[in-house]
Amino acid sequence: NLIATEFNIPDDVAGATLMAAGASSPELFSSIVSLFITHSALGLGTIVGSEIFNQLIICAGAVFATTTTQKNLTLNRAIVTREVGFYALSIALLLFALHDIEPVPDDTEDHIFISFADACVLFGGYILYVIVCANFDAILVLLSVVDENENGNTTDDDQGLSHGADVHNYGALAYG
Repeated sequence: NLIATEFNIPDDVAGATLMAAGASSPELFSSIVSLFITHSALGLGTIVGSEIFNQLIICAGAVFATTTTQKNLTLNRAIVTREVGFYALSIALLLFALHDIEPVPDDTEDHIFISFADACVLFGGYILYVIVCANFDAILVLLSVVDENENGNTTDDDQGLSHGADVHNYGALAYG
């Protein structure tokens, strides 16, 4: 959070890059160890299992931990749609990358291979996600989902949530 504040990185971009890297580093290091040191297939299962945990338990935990009297959180529809859309895209890209199945000499089972080109497609999907996060307000204005006021802030008329200085956006959560 200090790096994002120091370099004036928007919350969406910081969440998609710095915070995501910090939260995902255990999976990254366990995957590297399993791939290069123990030569096991632990990596993919660790990553997918971690994402299922993050999507279900952490989201529920955020609601359980809320301090409001209504015990619910206000979510920005546009940001939730962006996040769910990119999550679905990431699953589709991962399934595409896992399509190469070939036999291995001296083994009776077929194995899944991920090519360098497939890895580039996965990496490109992440770069696209970061670009969309960084330019999300402009994209919403371009799509006429929100209106831009005279201060340059965007307002979502559907929910009355600002994306400017009056509200702190943390992913899909908005606190006014």
